[in-house]
Amino acid sequence: MGETMAIYIDDTGQLHPNYTKGQVFLYAGFWTSFEKMNEIKNFYGVLRYQIFHTHDEVKGSTMNEKTKLKIIRRINNKFSGDFHPIFVAVKVSDLSIDFGSKQSVQLHKNYLLRRFVETAIQDKRNKCADRFDFVNVYIDDQSKTRLPNYDSLERYLNKSAKHQYSWNKYPTQSKAKFTVSYEDSKYDNGIQLADVLANAKGRYYNGTQQNSNVKNKFKLLGINAPLKLPKFWLH
Repeated sequence: MGETMAIYIDDTGQLHPNYTKGQVFLYAGFWTSFEKMNEIKNFYGVLRYQIFHTHDEVKGSTMNEKTKLKIIRRINNKFSGDFHPIFVAVKVSDLSIDFGSKQSVQLHKNYLLRRFVETAIQDKRNKCADRFDFVNVYIDDQSKTRLPNYDSLERYLNKSAKHQYSWNKYPTQSKAKFTVSYEDSKYDNGIQLADVLANAKGRYYNGTQQNSNVKNKFKLLGINAPLKLPKFWLH
């Protein structure tokens, strides 16, 4: 059996132009090896108990900036070489999709999730030459939306990675088997950690953290800037 890559993803913001708290919708999370996945999740649980004295979920939106950065720094330092944050951000005002159609919005979210997974795979290839045969993607279950007459996200990822769509123009290609699991954040520390990453970065981009030092702190930790879509934009 070949190596398994694990990817955890959560989102912040709203993919709608009338959202009053900001114009950036962002997916955030991390990739790691399947062997290190539970160690990272368990250590997040330890940190949560040390800081908040609870075994229950603590939303990133309730944490101050200092606490979020402390959690990210501690995990990044303890699992150096095994914990790899990824971000994909979209400037909603630059999009031309039909925001009145739930189907159009969800299809664009699926596209963003695909770009997230592709970015994670490329990051792994850049850092590790070893092969992986399976990619397990874990997403907050609030993102689960069925689209009649369209491929599921799991099937979409598998077909796209193997260039089975006629529109495929992206260079990232993989023979790995992709699985997608939707997890309840209340019971999954990996999703909770992705929420902390999403909230830390999302608040910076949406301007709710004035004089934020998130960008500089992330840079010091060696965490890459987001993939910015639909085109590169400064912030």
